Amino acid sequence: MKRMAAILAGVMLMLGVGTTAQALTLTVTSGTDSKTITDGQAGDMSSTEGKIRVYDMIVGNYLITVDTALGFSHPYISWPQALHLSAAFTSTAPGGSLTFILTDSGLSLPNLRSDLSPNAIMQYGIGGAIQKGDEITNTITYSTNGTDTNQLPGLSLIGSGMSFKAEDNALVDLANPFTISEVVTIDFGRNPGTSSFDAAVNIIPTPEPATMVLLGAGFLSLAIYCKRRKNV
Repeated sequence: MKRMAAILAGVMLMLGVGTTAQALTLTVTSGTDSKTITDGQAGDMSSTEGKIRVYDMIVGNYLITVDTALGFSHPYISWPQALHLSAAFTSTAPGGSLTFILTDSGLSLPNLRSDLSPNAIMQYGIGGAIQKGDEITNTITYSTNGTDTNQLPGLSLIGSGMSFKAEDNALVDLANPFTISEVVTIDFGRNPGTSSFDAAVNIIPTPEPATMVLLGAGFLSLAIYCKRRKNV
C-alpha cells in the first residue's frame, strides 16, 4: 500500500497540482444598498477557507441567505478552478433588482499551453426557481492582467413560476494568475416573494501532451506493481 500511495503521489506531482493564493469576495447590491463579505472576515459565518456563508443578510428591501464553495479548487487542488454561488432571498417590496458578484483572484492553472489560443474551456450555468415575470442573468468576467476585463455572453432567463436551468461552454485564453467573477442579476417585475438560484463556473485547461504521457506512465507503473503483487 505504501508503494501504491507513493506512485499515486508521484502522478499528482507530475500533473503539477499545487496551491494557489486565493482571495474570495462576495458583493450583494440592490442599487440603493450594498454589502461586501470577504472570505474569513466579518460577516462570513463559514469557518472553512475558500467558502463564504451568510444567513439573513438585509440588503435594501431584500432578506438574503448565501452559500458559496470553490468546488475542485478548494483550496489545495488547482485543476480545474471553480466558483459556486447559491442564494435564497425574499423581497419585501415589488420591483427593483438585486445583483450578486462572486470574485476570486490570484487563481492559477497548471499546464496552460502558450502555443494555443484559446487554451482553456470555461463551463458555466445557472438554475433555480424565480417567480413568474422576473428575469435572471448570469454573466462571467475574467482578467489575466488585473486591469483589462473579458466578458462571456450572459445566460438570461425569464421566470415562469417553475424551476429553470441554462448552461454554456466557452473557449478562453488565460494567463496565470487570473481573476474570475460570476455576476448574477435578478430584475423583479412582480409582487414581493421568495426566489432562489444556483450558479457555477468551471475552468478546464487544455492538457499538454507531455502531461498526458507522464500520467499514462504513472498508471502503467501502478498496473505493473499490482500485477507483480498479485503474482507473489
